[in-house]
Parts: sequence; C-alpha cells; structure tokens
Amino acid sequence: MQSEPNRSGFFKRFLLVAFVFVTLLPQVGGAQQNPSGVYILGQDRLFGQSEFGLRVRATIDARNAALGDENQRMAGDLEAEELALTEQRPTLSAAEFRELADVFDAKVEAIRTGQAQKNVELARWAEDEQKRFFEAAIPVIVQMFEEIGAVAFLDERSVIISAERIDITAAAITRVNEAIGDGALEEPVPDQPAPEE
Repeated sequence: MQSEPNRSGFFKRFLLVAFVFVTLLPQVGGAQQNPSGVYILGQDRLFGQSEFGLRVRATIDARNAALGDENQRMAGDLEAEELALTEQRPTLSAAEFRELADVFDAKVEAIRTGQAQKNVELARWAEDEQKRFFEAAIPVIVQMFEEIGAVAFLDERSVIISAERIDITAAAITRVNEAIGDGALEEPVPDQPAPEE
C-alpha cells in the first residue's frame, strides 16, 4: 500500500496565509515582470520535486518495500505454522485442536492489525512532513513574491491554460532547496521493520 500525503486542506491554508502576507508587502521598485502580478505555483511540483519532497518520497518507497518484505516473511511463517497445526490434527481431540486453532487465528489477526497500523503511522508521518515543508516554505515564497512584485499566485491545477513565463514553480523549488534543503530530522520513521537475521 502506497502512503501518500493529503495535500488539499493544508495547502489551501498555505495559499491563504501566503496571499495575505504577499498583498501586505510593498512592491519592489514599482516594476513587475508580469503586469497582472499573477503567477502560477504548482503545489504538487513544489513539494514533490524539492529536495525535501524527494526525501519524503524515497523514505515512503523504502518503507513500503521493507513492509512488503516483512509481510512476506510473516506470511511464510504463518503458512508453516498452519501446516504444522494441520498435521497435528489427527493426534488431537476436537477440543484441543479448536483451542490451538483459536490461538493461531488470534495471532494472525494481531499481525494483520499491527501491519496495517504501520501503514497508518507512515501515512501520518508523511502528512506531518508535508505540513512541515509548507510551513518552512511560506517565508521563502513570500520573499520571492515580494521581489518580483506579485499580488497573487494560483495553483496550476486551477488554471486551464497559461503562459509558461508566469509559472515560477521551478524557480521557487530552487529557492526553497537553498533555504531548507531536504529538511531531514534525526528522528527515525516510526516502526521500522527489524532487520532479518
């Protein structure tokens, strides 16, 4: 299962805050590269193509791969345990077999729940990282918009067609990379699978 950050709600708040900041800032030199003062900033590309976003994506991919390997190992262990239980059945009474089967079923359910929770926690981590990115990026974007004399920016998904010259996403990615880098913290991603011995 791929864990994807949920961008819509937070980025709308990000757009609103940044727009308020920008419209309150003085225009630089009275000149604007775009007479309308409106620019395109792609939120998906800003995050996804930044060093920060690429680190998050790489971590998610690695974590999903590790979880997949862990799931396969667990499935193999459970299959072997189920086979052993089946082979014991002729030597057990119905009550004894039922008791062992119930224990096995409970173990399977606990593993399933635990693995699902790891995916939930990874998704939560990814969403928190995205929020942290935009919180750090806002001052950088505001400064950039002050420099070019912008009055507003639009997400590229809300625009049907536009001139390429008003799309500042690539420039914004460069500025954000310079300011915050990949944003890596020392804290590990939660519940990393234990290495196979």
